[in-house]
Amino acid sequence: MKDFKKFCKQNKYVIIILCIFIILTVLLAQIVNVFFPTKGEAIYGNRLDGIEKVKIPSQKYETIEHELGSEEFVEKAKAELKGRLINVTVTLKDEASKDQARSLPNKVLEQLDEKQKKYYDIQVFLKKTNDDASFPIIAYKHHQKEQFSFTKDR
Repeated sequence: MKDFKKFCKQNKYVIIILCIFIILTVLLAQIVNVFFPTKGEAIYGNRLDGIEKVKIPSQKYETIEHELGSEEFVEKAKAELKGRLINVTVTLKDEASKDQARSLPNKVLEQLDEKQKKYYDIQVFLKKTNDDASFPIIAYKHHQKEQFSFTKDR
């Protein structure tokens, strides 16, 4: 015990510096955990688990775009997947009515099978190239719902 006390007295500055270094290392580790909590995990976490079982082939997006584009009042359509959300953007011609536009989201549903409808959320953006007070219209379907909900008052 005397040797230990003697060692501590002779090396007290080294021991103090060592303790400060250990404390700073622990604090730095805590700060890194606060600013980088995921440490390289995927952006979506585990929300995309099982997506391989309900995969949508790229031809399906082309079919959706073709079906929507075949309407005489549609200028162009674009469909893409973002995680578990299918985004469809439809640009309408100036003469398109609000009722015609509101019928388009159901055409997207016709192209998907039941498993896909129950797994993916679907969001359809309906817009015009000109300024129209009734547009843009956004139609959204949650994977647990049967129908689309639309932007209020449109």
